[in-house]
Amino acid sequence: MFQNQALMNRRRTELTVIAVLIVGVIGYAGAGLALSATRVANAEHTLNVVVSHQNTLTTTFNAINTQLSQLTSGSVFNPQQSIILVDKSVSNSELATKTIEEDDSSLASVASQLGSMRWLTLVGQNSLDREAGRVQHGRNALGAARTIASDELQDGHFWHSLYAAIYDLTRLEAQVYANDLTAAQTTLGTFKADVDSALSLSSAPGLPVELHDMMADMQTFVGDYGKQLSAQIAGDDASVAAYQPTVNADRTKLGTYDYDKIGAAITAYYKPLIDRFNTEIAAATG
Repeated sequence: MFQNQALMNRRRTELTVIAVLIVGVIGYAGAGLALSATRVANAEHTLNVVVSHQNTLTTTFNAINTQLSQLTSGSVFNPQQSIILVDKSVSNSELATKTIEEDDSSLASVASQLGSMRWLTLVGQNSLDREAGRVQHGRNALGAARTIASDELQDGHFWHSLYAAIYDLTRLEAQVYANDLTAAQTTLGTFKADVDSALSLSSAPGLPVELHDMMADMQTFVGDYGKQLSAQIAGDDASVAAYQPTVNADRTKLGTYDYDKIGAAITAYYKPLIDRFNTEIAAATG
């Protein structure tokens, strides 16, 4: 009787332990699923925010094409309007860079959460792994966007200096034509500074070597034009006439550059980056 009672007591204890274990397993599974669901939902929300931010980059991506169309539009080219356009593009690139860094930090935090405490989230691991993959695609997209924004920012500074130089030249020639030589000499100094700036920026990512060569030729033109202007101010008509063929040759050389080819080279540089961005964003939202 005593043995039977002891046996029954032991079985009750075993059953209690089993019951506790079952409850524990159920609780573990429930907690794991709940935690997984929470992390997935949080990751999903963060991805949606990031994607909504990155959709605004389309404007920035297209800005360089607009700039190039302005540059190659011939007689309708307006340097002042182009400067405004470029400055807007630069501002967009700066804002995009800031947003990209903030978004990447958010996704990095989400990725860390998705991968932590795996022992507790084993039952929901498939959904976590799937979401982690999407987050990584999102970060890959941001990597491409970061390069695009950074490069366009540098390119934008170049275009600003180039357009400013072209604007300076239009003012300079108008002043010379009006025989306002004192103002022309002041404008020549600004023209030279903007050309020097553009030349120093002409090796920015995505800009073909032809632009560097063009700015070097424009720098030569500034020097020759300045010599002719100095002679004109001094009333040295013979020197003015002597410099004219050189200045004309400088102008002719600047006109030999194929701006359509330059534009195509820049487009070819950015296309793989933009394609990668689009592909990764699609994978992140798929």
